[in-house]
Amino acid sequence: MGNEIAPGDLLNRRQIAEDLNVSVAPVLEAIVQLEADGILESIPRKGTRVCGMRMEDLRGQFILREALECQAARIYCGRSVLEHYATLEHLAVSANKGYRDIRVSWNVESEFHTALVRLSGIPVLISAYQHVMCKKMFMAIQLYQAAHAEVMSDDHLDLLRALAKAEPDQAAELMRHHMRYGRETLFQYLP
Repeated sequence: MGNEIAPGDLLNRRQIAEDLNVSVAPVLEAIVQLEADGILESIPRKGTRVCGMRMEDLRGQFILREALECQAARIYCGRSVLEHYATLEHLAVSANKGYRDIRVSWNVESEFHTALVRLSGIPVLISAYQHVMCKKMFMAIQLYQAAHAEVMSDDHLDLLRALAKAEPDQAAELMRHHMRYGRETLFQYLP
């Protein structure tokens, strides 16, 4: 099912189950979760369809992501980063690569940022972040594919090195700068 369903398309649950060689039950569970994430919507007497997205929805997701990541950076900066530096460095190097497939690029960057947020050790913050990223990534991939933009990335290794030495206020500002670079670069290439 690689990228065959577009915003506005109706889903055939039985066909999806057949294509995946599973029963309808796990498909229904996935649809319920995707509806909760705002990716799918149920239309009475019609079925379930892929949500379209609006630019203001994406902007809102970026604002939420920035708030969550900046607060997390205030919590985990310094010692926590140093304790997990080798793993984070590997993720940062991977996030800096220019992948041709935007889905791979977004997944790698998400893995790096999620690892940082997890260092906060606050389950509700981590959960909120993962929810925002799921929807944001879906919307951003739609927009990138529509705009055929090149993959752009700020330097994740520089960010990691700075976070390892930063105090809480500095860490939040470093993350804010990093987030805004990505957001402004994305919006520059969109219609």
